[in-house]
Amino acid sequence: MSADDLAAPRTAVTVVVPTRNESPNVELLVDRLAHALGGDTGWEVIFVDDSDDDTPDAIVAQRRADRAIRLHHRPAGQRFGGLGGAVQDGFAAAGGEVIVVMDGDLQHPPEAVPTLLATIGAGEADLVVGTRYAGAGIAGGLSGPWRRGVSSTSRMLVHALIPRSRPLTDPLSGLFAFKRSVIEGVTLEANGFKILLEVVARGRWHRAVNVAYRFDRRYAGRSKASLHQGLLFTQHLIRLANHSRQPLHAPPPVVPSADSAAAPAGGISEQTRSVGGLADRGAHR
Repeated sequence: MSADDLAAPRTAVTVVVPTRNESPNVELLVDRLAHALGGDTGWEVIFVDDSDDDTPDAIVAQRRADRAIRLHHRPAGQRFGGLGGAVQDGFAAAGGEVIVVMDGDLQHPPEAVPTLLATIGAGEADLVVGTRYAGAGIAGGLSGPWRRGVSSTSRMLVHALIPRSRPLTDPLSGLFAFKRSVIEGVTLEANGFKILLEVVARGRWHRAVNVAYRFDRRYAGRSKASLHQGLLFTQHLIRLANHSRQPLHAPPPVVPSADSAAAPAGGISEQTRSVGGLADRGAHR
């Protein structure tokens, strides 16, 4: 990791991608992301890498004059907090005024990123979450009824224990974007896979929008889910539930969606958009 990789030049958008032994995915992910963002040069990608294979070399190979690709490799013994800790390290290194988080296995389509950014840029939200469970969202990448059942049960638990998560139809999503101000001055305590829960429970956001997307099958590599990760999630959820009992963290009011183009007073209308397989944006305060 070079000194350049530690610098945080100011830019419009930072895309944080945690990786672990996913070298076959890197080139296609960067190509698709660059195509989705078009000629806009105001973005960077930070790969926070916990790999033991040649993934760092694959990332460095993607550096070009028109692509700001940065690498933060965490060697064995320094991979604190697992995937969530990796993403949190990416937040610390990010130079963007808007930060996007997505996985490195292409289950999160890079073509979704412009829609997340446009929603924030239009002033509709300061937190935008990709959802597999509302509108045109599809959870096809979840392998089998067991994974789908675990996901459904986990979402219900999160909504029950963390009131601020209730406007979100997919509070465990790994695809989301937010304004930098949401986490400035906030102490996050990531541990395990679900960094979004930290942002939702502790972050300084006021309006959230759900953006539907298709959760695809993994392009290459294997799932990192395990019984150990399940135990970490349970412990994390209990900590955040205790944190959420503080009055400061009462849920923002949920405004019913409107079908018309104009929103009712104090609310936002629900819109439908289809961009790269995306549709149905539900907005809540």
